[in-house]
Amino acid sequence: MLVKNEITLSVLIPCYNWDIYKLVNTTHNLCVKCDKIDKFEIICIEDGSENCFKNHTISQLQNVTYLKRKINIGRSQIRNMIAKKANYKWLLFMDCDSEIKDSNFIKNYMLAILKTTNIDKKLKHVYYGATVYTEKPPKKNYMLHWKYGKKIESRRKKNNFSSHHFLTHKTIFTDGNIQFNKTMKSYGYEDVFFILKNNLKPIYIDTALYHIGIKKNRHFLKDTESAINNLVQYSHEIQNIYDYIKLIRFAALLQKIYLNTAIYWIFKKLKNIILNNLNSKNPSLFLFQFYKLGLFLEKKDSNLTS
Repeated sequence: MLVKNEITLSVLIPCYNWDIYKLVNTTHNLCVKCDKIDKFEIICIEDGSENCFKNHTISQLQNVTYLKRKINIGRSQIRNMIAKKANYKWLLFMDCDSEIKDSNFIKNYMLAILKTTNIDKKLKHVYYGATVYTEKPPKKNYMLHWKYGKKIESRRKKNNFSSHHFLTHKTIFTDGNIQFNKTMKSYGYEDVFFILKNNLKPIYIDTALYHIGIKKNRHFLKDTESAINNLVQYSHEIQNIYDYIKLIRFAALLQKIYLNTAIYWIFKKLKNIILNNLNSKNPSLFLFQFYKLGLFLEKKDSNLTS
């Protein structure tokens, strides 16, 4: 006699200064229509948002919980917190500044679960999908984020996990005592360290979300600097991190052939010129990659001398 493998799903959406009604309503409709799901819930927590819009109205939807925190605790801790509040077996995390691309988004994740023939062996697996950007270019002061996301991030996604949207079993956060690094409170690389430090296996599936929360150039550059800071500060915690992060691997190669000092000198001389380009209506992605390398060398040098 075959025993049905019941699928119960908690959709978890940390919120920060974003109108989530459309995303939650669409997700709710897809969960209701998905015959693969036996039970579901959607939990949204405002992480110290200054503007909550009318997000509280989502609580009128069945199986939806809306909570607010007065103080922001950051991208890592809010994910740990919302995972603990989940009541069901499978956790689907979604960033709040997203838009569902197709009507099979939820179904595709459920099919990934059904293909898991032995749950016990798959508990450390994390399923994730693509991040895509709209075809229409934004205003010029948003161009850097859009151009990088469309031409680099989205194309790399198949081989590079990110936490934009992902599915895992709740026991990872409970029985396995696995969490996002709660000391990492600023933006950047918290998802990569989550995978590497906990020896999780990311599995790419063919399902996508639009990333519609495009940042202004100056905000995107600020986030880039924050990410580089995290990379310098926490990379020593991961064994063989050179195998996983190209920026660290390339910086190590420069040091090996004694070019790191020269590249750092060039970066300091050209930094303002590069920033002018990155804030323009036609930013160079080559210069952006060089900017990240220069920042990494700068932060690493500062970290060694402090």
